[in-house]
Amino acid sequence: TGIATCSITLDGAPLVLKRFMDVMNSLRAQHAEDLYRYKGVICVKEPSGTTKRAVLQGVHDMCEFEPRGDWPAEKPAKSQIVFIGRKLDSALWRRLFEKCKFGVLDEA
Repeated sequence: TGIATCSITLDGAPLVLKRFMDVMNSLRAQHAEDLYRYKGVICVKEPSGTTKRAVLQGVHDMCEFEPRGDWPAEKPAKSQIVFIGRKLDSALWRRLFEKCKFGVLDEA
């Protein structure tokens, strides 16, 4: 059947919200047919500089991304995403999400 899972864990820094959404929107647009299900808990840095927790869940190209309050100050930044589908390029997707981390690229 070719159905597989791809689990990505990103430690050490929150993800820049805009970059994360750009990557997700690109994956959804290019792979909607093959993305059966995805979900995750994401630590994001908003444009205001605030670090927040958000929950991601979706099916194909339909996606919900909901804020869940501030990231707990005592917890290190960590984001986890799981994809279920076909033709999942785990290595490429991990590299794309790693570039979403705060401090990885210029913040300008």
